[in-house]
Amino acid sequence: MKIVGAAVFLAAWLVGLSSAAAEQNSGGPTTLQVYSRLTVVDVIATDSAGRPVQGMKQSDFTLFEDGKPQPIHNFEEVIEVGVPALPQLPPNVYTNLQPEAASAAVNIVLLDFANEAPVDTTNPAEVRTSIRIQHYVKDAAVNALDQMPAGTRVMVLLMTNHLRILQSFTSGKEMLKAVIEAAPYDLDGNGDRQCVQSDERNRMVLESFDQIAADVFPIKGRKNLLWFTMGIPQITDPDERPVCLPDYTTSLTNAYGLLATSQVAVYPIDARGVGSYIRQSGALLSMDAVAQATGGMAYYNTNNISAAMLKALDNGANYYSMAYIPPDGKYDGKYHAIDVKIDRPGVNLVFRKGYYADDLSKTTAKTGLTMAIAPPPAYGGNMKAPMSRGFPTSQDILFDVGVEPSTVAPKPGDPPVLGTLDAKLRGKRLTRYGFSFVVPVQQISFTGGPNQSHKAALDFDIAVYDTNDNLLTGLSQIVKTTLTDATYRQQMSNQEPIRFSQQIDLPLGQLFVRVGVLDRTTNKVGTLELPLKVVRK
Repeated sequence: MKIVGAAVFLAAWLVGLSSAAAEQNSGGPTTLQVYSRLTVVDVIATDSAGRPVQGMKQSDFTLFEDGKPQPIHNFEEVIEVGVPALPQLPPNVYTNLQPEAASAAVNIVLLDFANEAPVDTTNPAEVRTSIRIQHYVKDAAVNALDQMPAGTRVMVLLMTNHLRILQSFTSGKEMLKAVIEAAPYDLDGNGDRQCVQSDERNRMVLESFDQIAADVFPIKGRKNLLWFTMGIPQITDPDERPVCLPDYTTSLTNAYGLLATSQVAVYPIDARGVGSYIRQSGALLSMDAVAQATGGMAYYNTNNISAAMLKALDNGANYYSMAYIPPDGKYDGKYHAIDVKIDRPGVNLVFRKGYYADDLSKTTAKTGLTMAIAPPPAYGGNMKAPMSRGFPTSQDILFDVGVEPSTVAPKPGDPPVLGTLDAKLRGKRLTRYGFSFVVPVQQISFTGGPNQSHKAALDFDIAVYDTNDNLLTGLSQIVKTTLTDATYRQQMSNQEPIRFSQQIDLPLGQLFVRVGVLDRTTNKVGTLELPLKVVRK
């Protein structure tokens, strides 16, 4: 990332969240407290071929509100940098070493299966079309993730009748692809109550926008929301709205305000591609409307939505962020147009086109999704939080782990099942797996003991989840070691790693396995989550 000018990164209107960290896990309402009317505008600059234009200065830009030029108070250029891929590991060996972030921006992939579900599940043709669209989106997203540059940080959300994190921010392609492939189809629909159903789905979109904005607010910088959608014309265009549906204007403008406050740009991607069915121009116009209101871009009229997703990832990784103080500090609810011009031929600019001067301090937004780019610590040596499903990878302790079916014969006295298997799985077919940890000795802290000895204590943990984030089984073992001074010096000199093996019995199916190492002396943690599909032999 290249920084030009002030390094201060301010959210639109410089909004603060009261007790944001505590509220993130509470699911309760969060009040947005407005401290200043500083407004942030992120600007994407590209050439005629769509490539980022870099190296421009603050003096190259002129920013307007309602047609009048405004002084730019803060200016920053964010550039995506090339990050080398990690070295290839042997088969079935994984590491929690993550590549450096390629950009300060982070990306959120939103699978909007709620609005891709059939209207009437009793109609076989509608069900087949719905499954085809949702499967098409999953395949496209997986293909794009496979091609994304190393170090691109992505979170995956699924919207059905509620909003759910499939995977928190990571650059691990295999994990991201696995959670999307395992995402369930939404086939909820009732044709005899279409107006009620349409209203529920419309409100789900608006509430999801609000919740995403509230939950990502603590993350500094730009957040790109890549939204696979079929459009929301009933929300954005009154002419497209049946008389049985309410006016969503207030809720929509509120959502736009919250997204701007949290520096979220929306990139709608048409989930349908170009098919033989009748296109709905209203749906495409609604995608443009959301993109323009938030500073993103809409992608449609293409059958290659994988390429569209890659373009969105690239587009949102390079930008200029600038801030100004609106000349009229009143919260009058009026719309104020934003414009940015540049004195360079052939440069195209994309930015949000304005805002409504609403007092967001009166707004409450429900939080509850843990959208963090930093992993949680092990409070007091407790590994419960670091081992929770979907959290980012911890790298305070680096390690490798080999994972494969166990070839070790059971020992006399071993319990029939290794691990804290959920009672619901008793009697089910299980497969024993071995986990072989390799921890560089330099990662571990030793304390002095009697007779010049050196002591260390490590926790090795495994937590296994199903595709619905249910904990199926787990294992936690404390390993204590005492080395003589001579052995300690030799091990440090030769950099001999700490090796430890665990065995655990796993059920069949797609699993998400989180492994962790805790140094009890320093409370430092290393974690890694990986997909594992256990099949019947």
